Amino acid sequence: MHPQVVNLKRQYLQVDKDAAALKLLMITLEFKRGTFSGNGVYAQSIARSLARRGNEVLVISGNPVKHVHSASLTSNVGQQHIHAENLGENQNKYGQTSSSHTNGVTEEQVLNDLDIGLYELEVDVEEDGWGRLDWKCPWRSFAQGIKQHEMYVAKFRPSWVLVVDWSSLPAFESLSMAMGMKWRMAFLNFRIYTVSEYQGEDGRAEKRFYKDMESKAVSMASAVSALSSRDANILATQLGEGIRDGVVPKPHFPPLREDLRAVALARNSINQEFGSTEKWQKSRLYLTCCVRLSPEKNTELFASLIEVLAVFLSQQQIVPFLCGGAKRGNPYADRIRMRVREAMPEAIIYEGFMGASDLADLYSQTLLNLHPCIYDAYGMTIVEAAAFASPSIVHAGSGGAVGAAEFLDPSQGQVIPLDLMADPQKIADEIKELLLNRSYLAKVGCASQERSLSWDEDANADQLMGILESAPLFTKDNDVVNGVI
Repeated sequence: MHPQVVNLKRQYLQVDKDAAALKLLMITLEFKRGTFSGNGVYAQSIARSLARRGNEVLVISGNPVKHVHSASLTSNVGQQHIHAENLGENQNKYGQTSSSHTNGVTEEQVLNDLDIGLYELEVDVEEDGWGRLDWKCPWRSFAQGIKQHEMYVAKFRPSWVLVVDWSSLPAFESLSMAMGMKWRMAFLNFRIYTVSEYQGEDGRAEKRFYKDMESKAVSMASAVSALSSRDANILATQLGEGIRDGVVPKPHFPPLREDLRAVALARNSINQEFGSTEKWQKSRLYLTCCVRLSPEKNTELFASLIEVLAVFLSQQQIVPFLCGGAKRGNPYADRIRMRVREAMPEAIIYEGFMGASDLADLYSQTLLNLHPCIYDAYGMTIVEAAAFASPSIVHAGSGGAVGAAEFLDPSQGQVIPLDLMADPQKIADEIKELLLNRSYLAKVGCASQERSLSWDEDANADQLMGILESAPLFTKDNDVVNGVI
């Protein structure tokens, strides 16, 4: 017997704040398909942890393809069955059931994790813009293509929509407009683009674009999260002119990757505590930098430091290890790699995305990890290095901040703060002193490891659920913004 047909057009969702479980729709450009940054890794972590708490989570994300045909947008998700009782049958706008759509997806095209109630749908986006999250990313085709999934979203009936970064906001608006629906929306900010400076003729226009997008997202949201208290404050003050009464942006710390945490715990269960500097430094030989090779990550600083430190590092038998992705043919990335190779031919340069096992091997052999960013919304590689007792240098001077340095507290000896806007020679001299003080590095590494392993996906989910549960409840009568309640 078919379930009762209900036309959800222009109805308000009924939110039961006492319900133990929620139906959560997450909209994120980057997820599992072609993951290229921490955004995709973190989005997967959030979706998985929320589903494991008993919530149902539907994720709509981008799928990079060479050609996107606007006339007939289709989904390329893999073939896997989803039970009808979870999302119901396909229905058209008039409530009529059908077995398939020419412009939509069939039930067999929804990726489904049967164990935890996690569902996934994808939208074809341009491959040319993939691998970046700035205004040249494929946000337009994501916004256009998401409308093909309105039938599934209508049947899913989300109690919240989680919008990841500005790049997902147009898709949220497009879906809301197509369906004529209003939802409670949470803006999950993984990075504030407005605070960065942009060069070239379009630099001012690009910065204004981000400010408009991020301000709009904050103004539409019933809940707002950021990766640090600093970013939460920026969203509330610099971008919160239109923020709704009672909405307070709050920090939401990312957890250590689940697969990496499992490897770290397994290795620690064998090694227990290091017990001595000698045990800690055994097999550690790398000065590591593991960030995306781009100007915003300030990766050029690593190349400058290797050029200054080359003789010292060779004498100490310390090997530079540069690990970071970038699109092929990227002039900036190519220049960084060339400078490091020329300064120290023995340096190891890894191009691409590292899996858990490779990262575990790298950080287990790292003496010191340099995170060169002046500003970074979080800096997950700092926490990943910490899981294997590798101490990290983070920027602590004026003009910037690194989110992970709030989670790993410098005042508790969990990271090493340096002014990374200083002259490279000065920074190099400080690094020399650190590398010669192995007992201090071991102490910081072990302190950071304890903190890193203490924050898992369950803790992260608890924090996010607390943000949602404490959010003000707006109704269509007292405060309505387009697409949201």
